[in-house]
Amino acid sequence: MPAMKAPSSVLAAALVLAAALIWGFGTITIAGPASSGPPLGLGRKYTTVERMQINHLRAVHDDRLRIAGTRHEVIDKTGYRDYRAVMHVHASDSRHTGGTRAELLAAAIQAGVDIIMLNDHTGGDRDFIDDSWRGVRDGVLFIPGAESEGFLVYPKASISGRKWASRDEYVHLIKENGGNIFLSHVEEKLDWPVQDLDGIEIYNNHTDVKDETAFYIWLRQALVDPAGLRDLEMALKEYPQEVFGVCQDYLADIIAKWDRELATHKLTGIAANDCHHNQVFTLAVVDTGSAELRYISSAPTTVRVTSKEAPKISELVRGRAPGDVIASLDFDPYERSFRYVTTHVLARKQEETEVRDALRRGHAYVAHDWLCDPTGFCFEALGENGGAGSIMGDVIRSGPLGVDRIDGIVLKAAFPAHCLIKVIFNGRVLSETEGDSVRIPGERSGVYRVEGWLTVDGEQRPWIYSNPIYIRPGSEGGPGHKTRKA
Repeated sequence: MPAMKAPSSVLAAALVLAAALIWGFGTITIAGPASSGPPLGLGRKYTTVERMQINHLRAVHDDRLRIAGTRHEVIDKTGYRDYRAVMHVHASDSRHTGGTRAELLAAAIQAGVDIIMLNDHTGGDRDFIDDSWRGVRDGVLFIPGAESEGFLVYPKASISGRKWASRDEYVHLIKENGGNIFLSHVEEKLDWPVQDLDGIEIYNNHTDVKDETAFYIWLRQALVDPAGLRDLEMALKEYPQEVFGVCQDYLADIIAKWDRELATHKLTGIAANDCHHNQVFTLAVVDTGSAELRYISSAPTTVRVTSKEAPKISELVRGRAPGDVIASLDFDPYERSFRYVTTHVLARKQEETEVRDALRRGHAYVAHDWLCDPTGFCFEALGENGGAGSIMGDVIRSGPLGVDRIDGIVLKAAFPAHCLIKVIFNGRVLSETEGDSVRIPGERSGVYRVEGWLTVDGEQRPWIYSNPIYIRPGSEGGPGHKTRKA
C-alpha cells in the first residue's frame, strides 16, 4: 500500500498559489465584499476577507464575551469526566513542522488541554511510538501515534519493521491489542470504506482552509503593503483567537459522509487540530527595492518580493538596513490552535486505556471551544427514573428485531449556553430549537445526534457536534450496547 504524501502547511501552501496568481500573472486587487471565492457555507453571511476586517473581528470578540457571561454549569451528570483532547498534532517530526513537544506541553497547560494525541509524519529511522512522548507529563497525558497511509493511527506498540500488503492488513495491524485508527483528511477520501475504523475526522482545520484562495491572495497582498501589514499586526495583537477562527466553516460534505456511514455501523467523530506551529511569516529587508518573505511550506521557504512586483515594498524597506526584520507574524502558536477546536473525551480516568476505549465507543464530542467553553455538555438517554442511562456513542437495543416504532425512550441534550440546537435523525434535521436543552422522543429506530450553533457577529457558527446515540431493534449485547428494560 503506497504511503500518502504528508500535507504541506496550511497558510503557506496556499500562499504559494497566491504568489503565483499575483506575481506570475499580474496583480489582482481584492477589496473586502467584492472578493470572489467558493459559495458561503451554512450559517455564513460574510466572506473570510470580510471576517478579517477589524470591525467584524471586534464584533465576534464582543459576542464571545457576551456568551461567556451567560454560560452556566450543566446540572445533568453522566458519571464521566469531560477531558479536553487535541488530536492530529505534529511536533518535531518533519521539515515543515515548526514546533517542539516542549512547546506542546506548555501550550496544553495554558489552554487547559488534558490529552495530546500525537501524529508524527513517518519516514526515516525514527520510531513514532518508542521515540515519542508517552504518559502523563505535568498533568497532560501524551499518547503517541502517526499520520500514515491516510489515517491517524495509534497502535498500542511499535510497528517498526512490520509489513503489510493492503489497506485491510494495515488496519488490522494498527488495531492489534486495542490500537485506534481514524480516517484523516476525509475531504480527499469521501469514497473510502470506513466500516472497520474507529472513526473519522468530522472537522479538520487544514481541510477548512484549503478552499480559501481568495483570502490568501488578499493576505499575500496585505503582507507587502504598509497599511495592510499594519492592519494585520493590529488584528493579531488585539484579536488573535478571532483571526484564527476567520475560516471556520461547517464541512458539509464530510458530515454527509459521516451520516451515511452511521446508518450501518458505529463511527466516532473527532476533531483534527492538524497543528504544526509553522504559520510564522517574516518579512525582511534585502535592499532599497526589495524584501524577502520567509515561511514554511513543504520546507522552510524564502520568496523575494521587488518593488516592480509590489510597488509599496519600497515604503516598507525605506530607512532600514539589509537583513532588518520589518515584521514577523505568528498565526498559529499551539496554544491558539488548542483553544480553537478539541475532541472532548468522556472517561472515568485520565489514563491511556480509558481514553482509547472512550474514543472507540464514541464517548466523545467535538467542540469549537474558542466560541464558548463547552465543558459539561451531555447527550444521553434518560433512564427509568429520569436519570442518565446511555450516553453518546452507546447503542440502545429497543426490543424485538423488526420493530421500528418504540415507546418510552427519551433522549436529552444539555448545553452550558443558550444556542440553536439541531437534532439530526438518520442524517436529516429533525428539529431546530433555541435554548440550552432539548428532549427528544426516541420513537423510531435510527441514529440520533445533536449540534449546537452560536450566533456571533450575526452569523451562525457550529459550536458542538455530539456523537450519536443509536437506537437499534433487537437485543444483542456487546461494547456500548444497552438493552432497554420493558
